[in-house]
Amino acid sequence: MANNLIILVHGMGTYKPGQMTTEVKKGLDQSLAFADLEFDYMQDVEFYEHNYGIILDGIRKKESEALGEFSQLGINTGIIAKLTDFSKSLGGDKFFYTHLLDVIYYSMTMWGERLRSHFINDLIAKKQAGLFDGKRIHILGYSLGTALINDSLSKIYRSGDVDDQHFNTDHDKIEKYWSIANVSRIIHEVNDINGADPKTNVVTDDIGGCIKKMTVASHKYDPFMLVKRYRREPTNGRFHHPSGITQVNTHDLTGYLAHPEIGLNLIYDLYSTESGIDADNLASAIQKHSATTIKSDLDGLQALWDELGDSIDKPINAIENITTLIDLVKKFNERIEALLPAAGAGDKV
Repeated sequence: MANNLIILVHGMGTYKPGQMTTEVKKGLDQSLAFADLEFDYMQDVEFYEHNYGIILDGIRKKESEALGEFSQLGINTGIIAKLTDFSKSLGGDKFFYTHLLDVIYYSMTMWGERLRSHFINDLIAKKQAGLFDGKRIHILGYSLGTALINDSLSKIYRSGDVDDQHFNTDHDKIEKYWSIANVSRIIHEVNDINGADPKTNVVTDDIGGCIKKMTVASHKYDPFMLVKRYRREPTNGRFHHPSGITQVNTHDLTGYLAHPEIGLNLIYDLYSTESGIDADNLASAIQKHSATTIKSDLDGLQALWDELGDSIDKPINAIENITTLIDLVKKFNERIEALLPAAGAGDKV
């Protein structure tokens, strides 16, 4: 029986059962390949997927017949009109529209609390069933999942004596939390949950926090990091700020974990020197990964990035600002896509 249980919490969009596990393993496998290593990191690891997307899929399916039903969720008709116009501007691009809806549902409607309760109840049920006994409990959160984790752990963790509906910050700590493309600050700007401010809450590996070691990965050119990038420095963990571009979607989970600085360090966190990872092969792997990244027109890409950042001059606290962010993400991805052929097919992950 595995001693390490890693709870996986996915990002925006639809996730089928097993999909996040596949994406995580693919990224970790690629990071090992860059180091010319073969290591069975699953020998003492068990993945458990918390799939809140099942709930979101049901909501989206219900609302797909008419955006007017948003009014039943407390969203006014003026905003409904803006959503309708925005959906038309995407030209049927369901990928971006789904991402938009997930952010809105989680941060601006009553469904957000249902999603948080679902995650909290999942953790409590597993703890009470003894499934955490004798295991080192870790969390790997990605994108919108980092906001769900941030808000839920802020609600469930307490110092001092706790009842069976809460966790203690001293005795029930999460061993390691790998936070990939952390958007908790953006979402907190919108939902403003009491006690959940990522700058000051218990979701930290500092004194009084609920985590022993926290690692944050934030790609320099991830468009979802344009606004309110997570900046709280881990005490025992580390920040990763990769900048190399190997594919159109710089927000991609597999792409994040394929970077040796992130993937290899995650494996090392679990197995230390047993993994065969050391400073030399880590440095070599990072160099090999760098060789696969886009080399052309980086100045132009940086200029576009700066332009996109400057164009967002308001907090993401209204639907029109969220739609602006989604629209800019699409434009930025289109620019990267135009660069990739010049870089060569081998530059794609």
